[in-house]
Amino acid sequence: GSEENAMSVSSAMPANVVSMPSPDQIPTGSNGISGANSTLNENNFLTLMTTQLENQDPLNPMSSSDFAAELAQFSTATGVQNLNTAMSGLSGIQAANLVGHNVAVNGDTLLLGTSGTASAAFNLPSAAAAAVATITDATGRVVNSVNLGALGSGNQSFTWDGKVSDGSTAPQGTYLFNVAAVDATGAAIKVTPYTIVPVTGVALGGTNGPMLDVGDGLAPVALSAVQQVF
Repeated sequence: GSEENAMSVSSAMPANVVSMPSPDQIPTGSNGISGANSTLNENNFLTLMTTQLENQDPLNPMSSSDFAAELAQFSTATGVQNLNTAMSGLSGIQAANLVGHNVAVNGDTLLLGTSGTASAAFNLPSAAAAAVATITDATGRVVNSVNLGALGSGNQSFTWDGKVSDGSTAPQGTYLFNVAAVDATGAAIKVTPYTIVPVTGVALGGTNGPMLDVGDGLAPVALSAVQQVF
């Protein structure tokens, strides 16, 4: 009778239907999806969802809450992917807007060019009662020093007038600087130096995101490495 048919249908169907994997759990490699198809897209999701609905136990169907949860999983993963794409585009625009500006990046180099002056920046974790910047050439010889006085915490900068300590003009080129700072008790403060470089171009599409060309023979730097814009 109908009861026996129901029993036979029930016994023929699995008691529990295995839920679909979330979008970031699709297998990859030799035992699963690989290459260009390693990402679960909208078509894959709809195919899996349809298959799941066709093979679910009619006497124990998926609850509406479970169904909604699976839709939310896919929607969230897709939203994150779209957000990452949008953020990559915004990073490229942000990087392009820096062309023509000077930026501070990690380093202790001073670039003395045709302007006759060179600027550098640094960070102080706490206020300094006194600070002095010492400029040296490639051989380590002290060229000059700049008295910076008392400074607050945070990012600071200074400009060297390109003069040697005897008053003569230093030749154009690359120099190094070191900032020594002390607090009100005379204790040394750890200073983080930044090199100020001009952004001359932008390279997009790299694995590290937008890269800034800074000229003067220096290696490109990542947008994320910029500490300050001038």
